[in-house]
Amino acid sequence: MFEKLKKLVEEAKKRAATVVDPAVFNHPLAQKTEWSPLAGGGSNFKTHRLDHSNRDKLVFKATLGAQLFSGVFILFGLFGLIFPTYIFFSQDKQEWSMIVFAVFFGGIFTAAGMFLLHSMARPRVFDTFYGYYYEGWKKPADSMVSHTTAKRKITQLNEVEAIQVLRERLRSKNGSYYSYEINLVLADTRRVNVIDHGNQQAVIDDAEILAQTLGVPLWDGS
Repeated sequence: MFEKLKKLVEEAKKRAATVVDPAVFNHPLAQKTEWSPLAGGGSNFKTHRLDHSNRDKLVFKATLGAQLFSGVFILFGLFGLIFPTYIFFSQDKQEWSMIVFAVFFGGIFTAAGMFLLHSMARPRVFDTFYGYYYEGWKKPADSMVSHTTAKRKITQLNEVEAIQVLRERLRSKNGSYYSYEINLVLADTRRVNVIDHGNQQAVIDDAEILAQTLGVPLWDGS
């Protein structure tokens, strides 16, 4: 049952993706690389911007819009926690349903908002001085970057052969939109997702800067 569901999800991803002919990139690795979206989903607005003011360390940072979006969930959740709790204590602790509501709904929204904020705010760092890419606020220890580690998302920059840009059509209750992702293509055809958001021009501009900085081709399949 799980395998069937997994296949359906993969097929849906392929249908939503832009059909790309890898031959146009005139590179043997492009023919072996997957061209379906690597990161499912994505936002319909710009969530990250590339700070390339320091050529030794290029960093994708969360935009103000992404932080505010996460903040709305947190504020809504906190309101759901505080307001029912206030009513509970002001009514001599009679309305236990208020506490259940506060803990369940308020807790869910607060947790979701904090998760979104942490996920979006986590820097994506291209450390060209030391030669690796990683996610997080803290520079990894040298022992952790001796090889590419998918779990920790640490990648040696000398393994990157190309920058891949893809788009994915997504549906929401208000219609549909496209989300665009930047992936690192490694020498063994593995891909590492960097960002995924809805501003196509920003994604292409950032991908071009990455490609120029790393000295690799840009495969724009958007």
